Amino acid sequence: MSKIETQEKTREGRLQRTPKDGQYISSFRQVLLRHGMTMTAMAFICMLSLQSTASLSSNSIDFLSKPHIYAIASGFIILVFVIYLFLRKRAVNLSQALWIGYLFSISVVEEVAFRLAMPLLLAGIASNLFAILISNLLFAGLHYFTLRWKLIPCLFTFLGGLGFARLLDNTDNLVLVILVHWFVTFFNTPVPPDSRTN
Repeated sequence: MSKIETQEKTREGRLQRTPKDGQYISSFRQVLLRHGMTMTAMAFICMLSLQSTASLSSNSIDFLSKPHIYAIASGFIILVFVIYLFLRKRAVNLSQALWIGYLFSISVVEEVAFRLAMPLLLAGIASNLFAILISNLLFAGLHYFTLRWKLIPCLFTFLGGLGFARLLDNTDNLVLVILVHWFVTFFNTPVPPDSRTN
């Protein structure tokens, strides 16, 4: 394999499919603009409903009553991330810290949009099960287009979304689901795209 081919393969990573124009999503900024802004817009639009706002409140009761528990849990999660990066000989620099912060933020907006608000909006025109399936199909589909993920990772994203929906249904605890999402997402993409070497 030539040096250029090796560089291209490095930029592609394990999740992205080969783009027709040959331009991989290879920077934190591209991820933020393409994926982060899209998901944030989806969450904002979905939360314009009063029903969604009420549901957000009712699914945050445990967090509002015991915020210190979630602060401790978040600190423990960050510690696990740092240990993992240390063991993988990755520098915990500003770029890495911003990436971890971004993964938390994207976990918040994706859970608010696709597990909380959108199923509620769709439930007005479909059964609850169908609303959840459509919401998670859209969730996975957006990863296919915004991040140019391959089909198999998108399938696992769909199944993961169903798992998060089930967890929310069983616990009525949105913040718990966000923390689980954050934890899983980090181990799926632990470093910013411009730092990846696999």
